[in-house]
Amino acid sequence: MDQIKIGRFIASRRKGHGWTQSQLAEKLGITDKAVSKWETGRSLPDLSLFTPLCELFEITLNELLLGELIPDDCIKEKSEQVLFEVISSLLGNEKGHVPELEGQDTVLLLENVTKVYDSGGISTVAVNNISLEAAKGSFIGIMGASGSGKSTLLNMIATIDRPDRGTIKIDGQDISDLPESSLADFRRQHLGFIFQEYNLLDTLTIEENIALALTIKEEAKEKIKDTVHSLAADLAITEVLHKFPYEVSGGQRQRCACARAIVTNPSLILADEPTGALDSYSARQLLETLVMLRRDYHATILMVTHDAFSASYCDRIFFLKDGELKDSLDRGEKDKQNFFADILDVMAKLTEEAGHVS
Repeated sequence: MDQIKIGRFIASRRKGHGWTQSQLAEKLGITDKAVSKWETGRSLPDLSLFTPLCELFEITLNELLLGELIPDDCIKEKSEQVLFEVISSLLGNEKGHVPELEGQDTVLLLENVTKVYDSGGISTVAVNNISLEAAKGSFIGIMGASGSGKSTLLNMIATIDRPDRGTIKIDGQDISDLPESSLADFRRQHLGFIFQEYNLLDTLTIEENIALALTIKEEAKEKIKDTVHSLAADLAITEVLHKFPYEVSGGQRQRCACARAIVTNPSLILADEPTGALDSYSARQLLETLVMLRRDYHATILMVTHDAFSASYCDRIFFLKDGELKDSLDRGEKDKQNFFADILDVMAKLTEEAGHVS
């Protein structure tokens, strides 16, 4: 797809409706900066915004992805062109690359996990009786719309919150009953984190940010240096190790966050909407980095996302809706195109079911 052409088309339709960038951003519930990035060709809208944009601009999805209005007599030809471009530029034709996980130890196990919040005498079930597991070396996705319970579930796995019922085990240890005094040590020893907004320390260089966890563990200086430089080479950030986070690109900051997450060899890496602040190119780089960490470092990764494109990089996906686990998908030997199509099918089915609820 032609990112610049799509951006110009969005700008043209916006102006045609007499809206400023701020007004369009408000209608979509996003920032002015995001709209500006689209219109200057620096990024594409998130997949979840395609439908709202089409409705606001009174255009078809094919017209949005092509970046032009399509005459009625060209619909079939142009639709096929759009489909080809989407598959080629976004998904590629990579074959299934899921590792053999049978017989691997279970790193994460959730059994009948429930979380209820009480406010003003009203109880809200945020997570309802969810059970799932992740084997060592797997890349798991948790998908769901806003309010589906995915953030609450992630917070419980991260030991930030506790379930009201059920158990959560990481490496066989039930974290539900850990005393508060032990939680920080558990997180430091067993969990790695990748956040949407990076959460790097601006007063430390990229190298120091990556090394911090090893420094806290009082590892030998030479070992720390060797480990950090080896990781940096694998993640293509060697040339920015001496710089501060505010001096490098968003993609480089997020790859630094990946290095920081894996440097202590944690049992589980938790990624919370990690591509949310990145342009499409950097997002693709990051997702390929996560796949590399799974493949080369045998990392176990759990990623929360609402984006079907990001989810297509996972080995397995769990779909949440209204706090419940509604469906799951295994990639198996599917290429990314077919897995992406399967993801869209499940999302459409869940949306359709919601539409039939009286």
